[in-house]
Amino acid sequence: MATIRDVARHAGVAISTASAALNRSAPVSADVIAKVEVAVRELGYVPHGGAQSLRSGQSRLIGLIVPSITNPHFAAVSKIIENVCLNAGYLSMVFSSGQDSERESHILRMLRQQRVAGLIIIPTRSDAEHGERLKGEIHVPTVLLDMYVEGLAYNVVKLDNVAATRMATDHLISLGHRRIAVLTGIAELATSKDRLAGYLEAHRDAGLAVDPGLLLKGDYDQSLAADSVSAVMRSPEPPTALLSISNMMTLGALHALHDLGLSAPRDLSIVGVDDFDFAELLAPPLSVVRVPLAPMAERAIAIMLDLIAGRRRPSSQTDLFLPELVLRGSTTTAPGSGN
Repeated sequence: MATIRDVARHAGVAISTASAALNRSAPVSADVIAKVEVAVRELGYVPHGGAQSLRSGQSRLIGLIVPSITNPHFAAVSKIIENVCLNAGYLSMVFSSGQDSERESHILRMLRQQRVAGLIIIPTRSDAEHGERLKGEIHVPTVLLDMYVEGLAYNVVKLDNVAATRMATDHLISLGHRRIAVLTGIAELATSKDRLAGYLEAHRDAGLAVDPGLLLKGDYDQSLAADSVSAVMRSPEPPTALLSISNMMTLGALHALHDLGLSAPRDLSIVGVDDFDFAELLAPPLSVVRVPLAPMAERAIAIMLDLIAGRRRPSSQTDLFLPELVLRGSTTTAPGSGN
């Protein structure tokens, strides 16, 4: 069986250089990395991951915790991070927290036992109490994705959530809509608060009052969102437009309209935050606020790898990404607006 010494000899480099090229543990030129990788393939060399972990005190594993792997949004994030990790010589382990802080803690304990090199977390909560709890559970370089946690001095990569819902609501107001419902998220989460804030801000700046009855409970749950939309569309004064702050709630809203024999935009103009691969195949194609998933995920893992390699110090810096309003066919002018 080939050893690292054999790989170094075959590539014509020192053993330490071959090791650095394989582990990305020190600066090595692309040419040397290529020579070492050729030697690895030709000799059939397989690094001993367990031995590397014992020597370094950590593995070549990156832990990723998301709310739900079944959500297309988080599945896409996981795939992007997996690809970047593989190219950097790491493996990613993906876990679903189910938006349950106890489950999140259990996963963190398991990942600590596996000596993960770093973590990327979409947190279950954003309050200071949860921040204190996470401080005692996280002992490796960590990046928070999609949401900050009060009191944690970790790098954050997130969407400008206020801007996301602000641009969607502004669009609906420009079409003459005055009764605009919004499917809200879990109230305690910073992401939910920011997205609701954008909706309220757009109304305030347009001089429009918000009917509390149009703040619909959704909690990022497809079934709950469907029930809420069904109820409000049956009310004596239904909305003419709807903003959904997440993709799964948008699907719930569409299901509710279908069950009621209604459709968008004839009976309800709809804009959803977050795109779908199949959004253009819907009838009509869905207007959305697109989240730059790939750049956000790539930025998160790049920061993580820099932290692991010591090229960056942990900080509470936030990298904010801008959304994009994509108009398709699910919105139209409000009835009687004259627009």
